[in-house]
Amino acid sequence: MRKPNSVAEFSDQRNQFLLKNFREAIAVQSKIDLSNAFKTSTRIPAPRFWVSEQRAAGVVGKMLAGHDPTADMYEEKREMYREIFRRFMKLREERPEESIYQLVFEVVNNPAPRSYISEERARKLIYAERRTIKERRPR
Repeated sequence: MRKPNSVAEFSDQRNQFLLKNFREAIAVQSKIDLSNAFKTSTRIPAPRFWVSEQRAAGVVGKMLAGHDPTADMYEEKREMYREIFRRFMKLREERPEESIYQLVFEVVNNPAPRSYISEERARKLIYAERRTIKERRPR
């Protein structure tokens, strides 16, 4: 579980990525549908998985030990970790001598098929990013 007020080093990158995708989704609509724009912004392939290498390595380690830490997770997170694990296992077959962390680091920092963020979470992140940008503007 994440500690309160903790901020991942990729948070700004993730938020800017979502906001850019949201704006593009709005721009191509003839009739603006915010719900669809939020959903679309999360379905575009992402430059990386939006999870820290440490957290992903911990989950992958538990999955290797035969546990399923994803069972009680939200659907989006569960799918993300299962995709990370699938890619991890493929890399592990190719390079069994490398550590779990090295392989997970590579997987997490490679492009992801989507953001694995719910529409509701995307809405909160996008609005927060818009607020941050507005606050940074000179008055």
